[in-house]
Formats: sequence, C-alpha cells, structure tokens
Amino acid sequence: MGNMVQYACWPNCCNACDFCLRKERIPYTKEKQLWMLDKIKRNLDYVDWKNKFDFGISLLGGELYFITDKELQDSFLELIDLIIEKVLKVSNNPYCRYSTVTNGLYNPEFLYKVIDKISNSVGIQYVDLNFSYDLKYRFHSEEKRLLVLKNINEFHKKYNYCVGVQMILTQYVIDEWKNGRFDVNKFINEEIPGNQLCFLYPHPIQTGIQLDDFNFKRKDFLEFMKYLKLTNYNVYVSFLQSTKNSCTFKYTGVKERTSNDYTEEPKLTDGKEIINDKCGHSMLYSCYSDSNKCVLCDLEMLDEEVYN
Repeated sequence: MGNMVQYACWPNCCNACDFCLRKERIPYTKEKQLWMLDKIKRNLDYVDWKNKFDFGISLLGGELYFITDKELQDSFLELIDLIIEKVLKVSNNPYCRYSTVTNGLYNPEFLYKVIDKISNSVGIQYVDLNFSYDLKYRFHSEEKRLLVLKNINEFHKKYNYCVGVQMILTQYVIDEWKNGRFDVNKFINEEIPGNQLCFLYPHPIQTGIQLDDFNFKRKDFLEFMKYLKLTNYNVYVSFLQSTKNSCTFKYTGVKERTSNDYTEEPKLTDGKEIINDKCGHSMLYSCYSDSNKCVLCDLEMLDEEVYN
C-alpha cells in the first residue's frame, strides 16, 4: 500500500479558530508565499509518485483559497498544472487524489479555478475536497457559519460532488448529542444534503488556550462510537479508517521551512513519529481528557472487523 505526501504551503489564514492547530503563527509575506510555492514545485521531482506515494498529494495551509493577489494565484495554478502532470497522471493507483482542506470563509472563485483545472484535465474523481466545520470553536458569528454551509452546498451542486465535511469530535459535540441537541443524520440531511460528514479525533491545540470541553472523556467517546455505528455506519467507518491512517498515511513534504533545499524526502513529522512504548501507536492518540489510554487501541478492540 502506498502513501500520500502532504505540503503545508503557508500559515496565512482568514479566520482565528479557538482551537487552531497551526504550529506556525506568523503569516508569510507574499514573497515568502511565492518562495514556498516554488520550493514545492521543485520538490515534486524528488518524490516517487508512481510507487511509494501513489495515493497522491495534499496541500494545506493555514488557508489556501482566500488569496486574491494575481501573482500568487498564477503561481499556485502553475503548481496545480505540475501536480496534474507529475502526480495525478503518473500514479497508477485509481485512488490517487489531489487532497485539500479549506475553511470556506471566503468567496470561492479561486477555489473553483483550482478545481476546474483538475476536473478539466483528469476528472473530478481525482479531487478529495474537505471543508472544516464545527459546532462551537470555529465560527465567530452565525453569518460565517452560514457562509461555510453555503459554499459546501454550492460546491456540491456545481460539480455534483460529495464534499467531505470535517468536524473534530470534541467533548462539546458529544455533550450536544447526549443532551439531544445534535443528531448526525439530522445534521447531514438538513445542513449538508448529499455530502459526507467526517469526524476527526482532537489533535493538540496550538493557541495556548485551554478548552475544557475539547478533548473527550473515554466513557463518553466509546458511547458515542456505539451510537454512531448504529446510526450511520458510513460515518462510523470513515472515522475509524481516517483515525488509523492519520499517523501513518500522510508524509510531510519539504518540512525544513527555512532551508533552500528542495530535495528533501517526505517524512512522518508533527508528533506522528513519537511512539507510545506501551502499544506502538503514535502519542497523538493519547487524547482522552481523563485517561492515558490510547484511542486507536480502544477503536481496534471496539471493531476488529473494520481494522482487519
């Protein structure tokens, strides 16, 4: 089985989420953004897209698609052209993708330009697009929440595409479910019809803010998993599979941010490589608020059928 290479283009963002996961906090200048795009372009030639990384490429921010500067947009679109030719057309894997995550808090005109390039060249099936969504920490107004939902649903209609709507599974989400204020199927059917809800386990917060209801309690988490399995099996399996892949599947490309070296080999970073001696999984899975147990170990015991 191959893997995917993930490039963080810049930390610049058009939002300020309470739980921001960005390690870099200082926005790049336009010059440094152009420099980083050039570094990624040149690095493409030093990655084995045909074999070892045949699942494709992921581009992340910050936020990528709110840029309005024409020179920056043109450089980004040049990178997309290279990705089409050197990654998507090279891999023999039918699941090879251009994968990306966006917060959707902007006019999506540039996002459409990027997706149109890929869709017109190789087909929309080569796109793995995910919008970030949240019940508490992301949106600073109802207007912004509705803007994201509008962009999700308009993208779905424009491309007849099932968008991945990524929501971090927090204690707050579980509490909303326990108190009868959040239902998975109701949310999908009423807020994002035709799209896919994707839960993510909580990663370390990089803002320095302590959020008491962010990391979930072990008992509540396992109860929610049982509910999810009975209520929407596709969302349940998606969470199990993405959690397992999280620390082993996406390698980091051009990690050295201050170096002009563009020949770096992709590597596992950002805590993925720190292993829990007790179970052999990444320490990122030690994310319970009330236990030092490993979330992935619990999931493997909960559903051996999916993991085997």
